[in-house]
Amino acid sequence: MRKATLAAGSAVAALAFVGAVSAATSLTVAPAAVHRGHRVIVRGNADGCPVGDAVTIISKAFAHTHDFAGLPAVFARVRAGGKFGIRPRIPSTKAVGGYGVSARCGGGNLGVSATFHVVA
Repeated sequence: MRKATLAAGSAVAALAFVGAVSAATSLTVAPAAVHRGHRVIVRGNADGCPVGDAVTIISKAFAHTHDFAGLPAVFARVRAGGKFGIRPRIPSTKAVGGYGVSARCGGGNLGVSATFHVVA
């Protein structure tokens, strides 16, 4: 009986440790409103993507320097703990309005999105 209790306690402790170490996948953009020609900060967590992999961050608000599926994209490297971030400049000619941002890594969508507004 004591062995079964000890094994069950160890399993619960191991699961708690795994939950504490892994971070939830996330994506944020700041500021919420940015002037044309200025930069936004896009950051997040690509939980499950290996360190060094590229996160593809997609938004119609970005310059068309790089594309993913015909949409403007920027790239950020995954750091320790799944963290990534980049500061793309919004083109000075971008139309005023709301824009969505999504991210992909390792051939799949991270399943998170964010929005921000471009202002004059």
